[in-house]
Amino acid sequence: MFEYKESPIHGNGIFATKEISSDKRLFQTHVIDDGPDPEWVNIKPNCMYNHSKNANCKSVTEGKFKVLVSTKEIKIGEEVLVDFTKDRDLEQPQEDWKY
Repeated sequence: MFEYKESPIHGNGIFATKEISSDKRLFQTHVIDDGPDPEWVNIKPNCMYNHSKNANCKSVTEGKFKVLVSTKEIKIGEEVLVDFTKDRDLEQPQEDWKY
């Protein structure tokens, strides 16, 4: 349903290999580390999506996991994108990021 390849936005990204409907739970992207200083740990390669203000997905916290959920229909070949500013647990965009 997905492939990981070079992104025109940044490095590598996640791209749809099948059409995805809106409001579909896609996969887990992060898990909370329950150590003395709890922090979110990336689940690779699922966490390799890119940031965009024109996002087609969102990051949702479900207990100890973050899950990617589509917010609109995603066509074959389209990159999976999330607006990182909507989830402060994610790395926040830098000035030099293309988006």
